[in-house]
Amino acid sequence: MSQTSSAPGQSPRPHDRADHSGATGVGAFKRATRASVVLGATWLLAACSPPVDLDMSLPLQDGQFVGQSNPDEQGAVGTVTIDVEGGKIVSTRYETVAADGHVKDEDYGKTKAGEIGNKEFYARAQAAVESYAQYSQALVEKQNPTEVDVISGATVAHSQFLQAAVRAILAAQGQEDTGQADSINLPSLELDETDY
Repeated sequence: MSQTSSAPGQSPRPHDRADHSGATGVGAFKRATRASVVLGATWLLAACSPPVDLDMSLPLQDGQFVGQSNPDEQGAVGTVTIDVEGGKIVSTRYETVAADGHVKDEDYGKTKAGEIGNKEFYARAQAAVESYAQYSQALVEKQNPTEVDVISGATVAHSQFLQAAVRAILAAQGQEDTGQADSINLPSLELDETDY
C-alpha cells in the first residue's frame, strides 16, 4: 500500500489510497487525466507542426533567393525573399499579392472606394498584414521556416509564408522542390459576402 499524506488528526481517505496493482480513486483519475493532457498536447503540436521534409543541414549559398506560395482560395500569392550571407539568412521579406495584383498592405481589407466597410474584417486583414514582418523576423532568428510559430489571426499568412520560405531555402540550397512546399496545406479563409 502506498503512503498518502493527510492533514494532522485525519486519516487518509480510502479513495486517496492506491495499490500498485491497478490504482483506483482520485489519484488514478489525476494520473489518467495528466496522461490524457500530455497525449492531447503532443497530438495538437504534431497537428500544428508543418509536415515538411526540409533538410536544414544542407548549406545555403550566398545571394538573394525568392520563393512563392501556392495561391489561396482567392488567388493571392505570398512571396518570400531571403538574403543569405556566410551561409546564414540575414534578412527576409514577406509580402502577399492579391489576385488583382495589389500588394496586401495598409489598404488590405478596405472597400474598392478605400473605406473601411466592415471593421471586423479590416482588423483581421490588418492582423495578417502585420504578421508579415513578424514571420520574416522569426525566420532570420530561427534560420528554419518550420520553427516559425503561427501568429493568432494569421494562419493562412503563416501557411503561405512557409510554402514560399521553403521554396526560397531550397533554391538557396540548390535543391529542387519535389513537393516539400506542397505538403503544407493552406487553410480556408472562410469568408462570405458580409466580410466586404
